[in-house]
Amino acid sequence: MNTICALCGTLLTETDLSVGKNKLADGGYLCAACFTKAITINRDLINTLDQFYFAEITGMMLKSKIEASQNPGGIQSNANNRYEYDAPIRLDEIKDQIVALNARLSILANEEVNELANVLDRDERLLAIAEGIDLQSNREGIIFSTQKRVAFIDKKFLGGVVKNEFLIHDISSIDHIENLLYSILKIYTYRGSAQFKLHNKNDGRAFSNVQNRSTSYNENEFTQNSSPFQAFAQTIPDLVEENVYSTGKSDSGAIFEQLEKLGKLRENGILTDEEFAEQKKKLLDQL
Repeated sequence: MNTICALCGTLLTETDLSVGKNKLADGGYLCAACFTKAITINRDLINTLDQFYFAEITGMMLKSKIEASQNPGGIQSNANNRYEYDAPIRLDEIKDQIVALNARLSILANEEVNELANVLDRDERLLAIAEGIDLQSNREGIIFSTQKRVAFIDKKFLGGVVKNEFLIHDISSIDHIENLLYSILKIYTYRGSAQFKLHNKNDGRAFSNVQNRSTSYNENEFTQNSSPFQAFAQTIPDLVEENVYSTGKSDSGAIFEQLEKLGKLRENGILTDEEFAEQKKKLLDQL
């Protein structure tokens, strides 16, 4: 079970965990305060929260915030007091990608997430995303990577966007250092370097080897003929760092390393028992 609130990132308390109806469709949990905010917007969420994804809930809250600013007298709703999710199609796609990456973004990042619809090209797909601080400018925003670039954006309070980006072909290496509560992401280019403090200590892992994932990224691989494993490996790159189905290594150490990865894939529900057995046999045949 997750130990932090999917929206605000605070640690879940015993009270939060005892609510019983605060779980999202993608497995995250809301703290009592965020759950209360959600059901204030839509009372039906008391019994149906587990049917909604993180991106949908953040979309609801953002729309409620906008409507409240336009109508200080109260929140706009239809006759049935239900929220209607009508975000732009491109933004829906981006939020679905964020959900697929299991990114832990708080509600404070909503403005930057919505700005991605204007920042990303139509063919760009998110490979990693996190909240953090640009240590050079001391501005707080989101850091993301695609098959084309790694970038930081901060939506300014009075309008406009602060952006700092690095094209993939200019990046020489990407490193991250994990501390107790956060991690430091270091990006080295041929013209300089940049450092970012990521709020969650594990977020830096998703940016590791981003150059390799970006180079091998091929939109045509996401077809109906792709296997479930291939689709999942492309969608969540930090979970599968290399394709265990086609290893060219022949030494026993490498084989056992691949077997261990196969076991983790089965434990996470990515591989069925039959698929695990088939791939295990192929690896053992190489010994």
